[in-house]
Amino acid sequence: MELQAGQVAEPALPQHVGAVAGRRQQRKTETRERLLNAASELFASRGFEETTYDDIASAARVARQTVFNYYPRKEDFVIAWGARRREEVARALASSAFAGEQAAARLALMMRVLANSYERSPAAGRVYTIAWVKWGGPILATQFAAVITEGQRTGEIRADVSAETAGQLIRAAYFDALWRWASPRRPEDAPSLFSDLLARLELVLTGLCVEPQREGIKQSMRLAQAIEAAPDTPKA
Repeated sequence: MELQAGQVAEPALPQHVGAVAGRRQQRKTETRERLLNAASELFASRGFEETTYDDIASAARVARQTVFNYYPRKEDFVIAWGARRREEVARALASSAFAGEQAAARLALMMRVLANSYERSPAAGRVYTIAWVKWGGPILATQFAAVITEGQRTGEIRADVSAETAGQLIRAAYFDALWRWASPRRPEDAPSLFSDLLARLELVLTGLCVEPQREGIKQSMRLAQAIEAAPDTPKA
């Protein structure tokens, strides 16, 4: 690249300096993840309020100050847990398998990913859900709104609605289902989290979508529910 008058070329860093910085960043990321995993297991077994920083440090085999360095406040664990969920959703939406899918299918995919993330570790999921309400963490409204905006561009979603407001509405429906799922009073025979999410999503989308799309939404939701209810088939 040519330099403009008066500019001075910055010396290139030796290769080993960049490698060292990369390894240092990787170690930090690994430590952050190890601390979050240790805290999550403790929150699930002992409770959020009952778990101390000393407990987390002992479980992760680090100094107590190290835990404070990465998570200065206890609610920072809640924020990190939520960030994991959003990253999982972002990866799923970026998958080539769902490229070009309609907004209803992509929103159903988001609900499937979210339900999986909570149901594979239900004890921790319930603890984090209750803590999240306490601190009012950010919950996916922007990602929902982005899918609505794309649906408006393709003519699937009504153009006269605010994508931001629609995203907030879907977030509210999502959180209502999640809160009920996390309740200790939830009956054992209650529908799965994913089924509850789909039921709410269908109601919201029926109002958001243009008329010709509404029957397709119902068919998509019924298909997703049937897949959810079907027993696992043995692998060949």
